Amino acid sequence: MSLISQISLSQELTCRPLDTYEEILEFLKDPPSWRTLCTELKPHSQQAIRNVDINKDFGKTFLETPQTFCHYMTDTEDLVVRQSIKKLPKTLVCHDMANGYHDDCVVDGTNDHEAYTFYNWGGIDIFCYFSHHLVTIPPLGWINIGHAHGVQVIGTIITEWSEGSTFWENILSSEEKMEEFANALVYIAKTLSFDGWLLNVENKVSRPRELVAFVRLLHGKLHAALPHPLLIWYDSVTVAGHLNWQNCLNEKNRAFFDACDGIFTNYSWSENEVRESAVAAGDRLTDVYVGIDVWGRNFYGGGQFNTQEAVKVAHSHGCSLAVFAPAWTHEARSDASCDVDMFTPKVNTYEQFLLRERALWGSLWPYLNTKLPCALPFASSFCRGQGNKRRFYGEVISPGPWYNLRHMQYQPNSSHGPHGYLLSVLENIINASRHGLFKDKAEMTRCRRSLELTRSGLSIKDTKKSSFDSRSESQLSVVKETKSETAGEEDNTIPVEEKEEKNENEEKSTKSRKVTDAFRNLFKITPSKDAVEQPEQNTAAAGAGADLHTDAEASDTSMIQTSLNLRLGQNPKKIRLGLAPVPNELECLQPYFKDSFIGGSCLKLNPSDKVDPAHRCARLLHCDFPMDGDLIACVVTKNLSNHPEQYLNVILRVLPASGAEMKIVLFGGIVSEGKSPPASGSSVSYILPFNCNPGFKDIQKYMMLNEPGFYIPVENHFGWNVRYYLVSGVGGVVGVRGARVAGVDCRTGRAEGPILLGHFGLCQHSKMA
Repeated sequence: MSLISQISLSQELTCRPLDTYEEILEFLKDPPSWRTLCTELKPHSQQAIRNVDINKDFGKTFLETPQTFCHYMTDTEDLVVRQSIKKLPKTLVCHDMANGYHDDCVVDGTNDHEAYTFYNWGGIDIFCYFSHHLVTIPPLGWINIGHAHGVQVIGTIITEWSEGSTFWENILSSEEKMEEFANALVYIAKTLSFDGWLLNVENKVSRPRELVAFVRLLHGKLHAALPHPLLIWYDSVTVAGHLNWQNCLNEKNRAFFDACDGIFTNYSWSENEVRESAVAAGDRLTDVYVGIDVWGRNFYGGGQFNTQEAVKVAHSHGCSLAVFAPAWTHEARSDASCDVDMFTPKVNTYEQFLLRERALWGSLWPYLNTKLPCALPFASSFCRGQGNKRRFYGEVISPGPWYNLRHMQYQPNSSHGPHGYLLSVLENIINASRHGLFKDKAEMTRCRRSLELTRSGLSIKDTKKSSFDSRSESQLSVVKETKSETAGEEDNTIPVEEKEEKNENEEKSTKSRKVTDAFRNLFKITPSKDAVEQPEQNTAAAGAGADLHTDAEASDTSMIQTSLNLRLGQNPKKIRLGLAPVPNELECLQPYFKDSFIGGSCLKLNPSDKVDPAHRCARLLHCDFPMDGDLIACVVTKNLSNHPEQYLNVILRVLPASGAEMKIVLFGGIVSEGKSPPASGSSVSYILPFNCNPGFKDIQKYMMLNEPGFYIPVENHFGWNVRYYLVSGVGGVVGVRGARVAGVDCRTGRAEGPILLGHFGLCQHSKMA
């Protein structure tokens, strides 16, 4: 192959932006060949879950004590009431990472298995790919994986500086040119199956009336041509043509808002400006996307790990969110040591990213909404689109590291919990390590609650920060806990042989905590040497168009240590937050890269660890799957060598059209003489694997003929156990029109010992004549 041919092929297999109008015209003549690989958006339920409703009794949320969404008690927790998505605010993620188009733009992927990926799809509604090119086209992988999770994917049109002014002077000079440009943008989106655009004009415009007319024209054409159209205006140029960021919705940008689907406000807002935006929006409140800059440049709360402070403000006024550059968690990693390293375990840079990502999104999760998959068949092996090796049915098909976003599979939408990390003021982290507070549950509970008390007494507006007082171990005993047994109904989802184990290890209890004077003194509030007054910055600072990721402070940010410029009102302050790993605390649903069933990773379920034994029941999915007929379920698990007797029950939480919830337990244990699952009851029904049933051959035939993409061979030579379940006529629920699977949960058969979940699938089964 000649060098010219190799270059041409490389360009064909790379997703690229368009920098000039000539390149746009060239696209219209010869669109990229990878357009045939793009997939359409997969619709999700018209209902969603407000995450604030999941833990109604949690109380006030602090960074030190984030809410738990991943594990629960099956016998005490009800399903969360769903809300119409039309009434809920939305979350837009604007992905800006070093001007874009890195490993993610290569159609066939790369070998950098530590490249950035986003997996919190369940909590967002819109994904915008951002760069500083004229026309930013989302790469194939982002289009497909976003659409698989029911997320609208949009590109960016941005013009800047004098070149931008010249560009619009030409486009707006005639109706014909406006029509031509609008048609081109619609054609690009339609050809590549994405859903619209963020329009960001970061320059003066001499024909502002014509620009408003263009926005209205493009909006109409997108809505006429695309199935899920979206056009968002960025708060930059005003109706007078001036480049003047308003930081809110007002009369200076209202005409653009009226001409499209929503406005993305600049980031330098005050709480009063958010309030004004909410009032100005009227019945279009959720079309106001409040700009949230994770890098924290001239931004309320300082962003970074304190991004939660700004999100709370937008959430309290009912506005939607536009979370800008959350890849900060990946970009701001550092190999540099800091003053926490001597006290906390060291982790590599990719592990830093995973911890940072969980800490950031775990802090935001209470203020988001969870989308519900509703289409059958549903199947996922939970691969994140990267790995050390690539496997198919457990067999290694590619022995080297790999990265390809279009091979990511559906991710759990309820996996956040404060497991494995502690986030607080840096001095607190250092001193907690010195006092050995990371070693077990009692110490971690005491540490987190003490940090919470410190935060509740610390105003970020003050020029203070918290630090440990040097005290003896005797003075650190601050919480007295008493347990009182409570009577309750028996949990029928637990196998008979483990009732005794449950009584010993999982007694229901309520804990009353008595806070002593020492509790208040565990963390002493002292004036901060670092809390130095900073000069007030220009409130009209550059917004999405200003790529300032290389500032000195951000480049020095590490996983453990970060400085925040807190801008609350007129009092910018500096505070250092620390993020420390807690090695003995494991995630309920942990991504596991050492093995996989399909792809590069699977899920490792950890029912217990040295810090907390209460992870046995884990949420896998909130969902809204119809049950108008019988169901076929597929569950693939693998035992680890040191826990060969562990097994996994998958629980379908079913809501009939009327009546009480029912739990259908897909039993994963071995049934032998004298050992069997409990008898089914009115609210719980056990289903055994169908593999050995004489009718299984008919089920196999049905799947291969009607759902070939769903079927997985039962025989496996790599240690994976493939089980099929036929859910038919259970409790009068299945097959009754209107019944729904509202949740998919996991419960390990034994209280200790991890197990791998390699695949879960669910499909309808229509009985053959």
